[in-house]
Amino acid sequence: MKTALAIAALIALAPSLRADWVIIQNTKALGKDSQMTIKVKGDHIRNEIGQKMTVFMDVSKGTSKMFMHEQKMVMKMNADSIKAAAGLANKFLGGGNDTPAKPKATGEKVKVGEWETEVYTWESKMGSGKFYVVKSFPKFEELSQAMDRITKSMSNPMSAMFPSYHDFPGMIVKSEMTMMGQLSSTELVSAKEEPVADADFVEPEGYQEMKMPTLPGGLGK
Repeated sequence: MKTALAIAALIALAPSLRADWVIIQNTKALGKDSQMTIKVKGDHIRNEIGQKMTVFMDVSKGTSKMFMHEQKMVMKMNADSIKAAAGLANKFLGGGNDTPAKPKATGEKVKVGEWETEVYTWESKMGSGKFYVVKSFPKFEELSQAMDRITKSMSNPMSAMFPSYHDFPGMIVKSEMTMMGQLSSTELVSAKEEPVADADFVEPEGYQEMKMPTLPGGLGK
C-alpha cells in the first residue's frame, strides 16, 4: 500500500516539476540596461534580450539558435560547437577542474523591491558576487533547477567557476557580480508559473543564417 501511495504521489508531482515558467529580469552590463524575458516550456527555452536578440535553446539536444533582429540574421550552434566554444572560453578565463566556491551567508538582511532578502557573498579567482536571496519564494527549488539545467546544458564556461542556483537556500532576486574587473547586475522583476504557447518557439521568417567563426578542430565550418 505504501509503495502504491508513493508512486501515486510521484505521478501527481511530475507535471509540476516540468511546469511552464516566465521569468523577467532587469540586467545591467557594460553600462547598458536591458530587460531579459526567459520562457521555459519543458526542454525548450526562449530568451529575449531586450528588443534586439532572441535565443532559442533545446536543453535535451544542447542546441541554440540566436536571432539578431536588426541584422535579420540567425546563428545556429549544435552541441559540439557549443562545447568547443565553451572549452575555449574556459581556457581563456583560466578555468579548470576546480570545485566552484560556495556562497556564504553574511547575516545581513536587505529589502529588494517587495522582497525581504538575506545577503550571500561569493568569491573565486575570477571575481566576486553578492546575492540577495528570498527563502520563502514560492517554488524556488523548481526555478533553481530550471536555471541550472539551462546553464549546464549550454556548457556555459562560467558554470565551473560560478555557484549553482541550488547552492542557495532560496530564490536569487538580485545579484551583483564583478568578473575580470567588469561589474554587472541582475534584478528579478517577476517569475510566474504560467502556460507558454508553442507559438513562442516558432522561428521568425526571413532571417539569413550567419556562419559562426571556425574554431580549432574545424568546428564551426
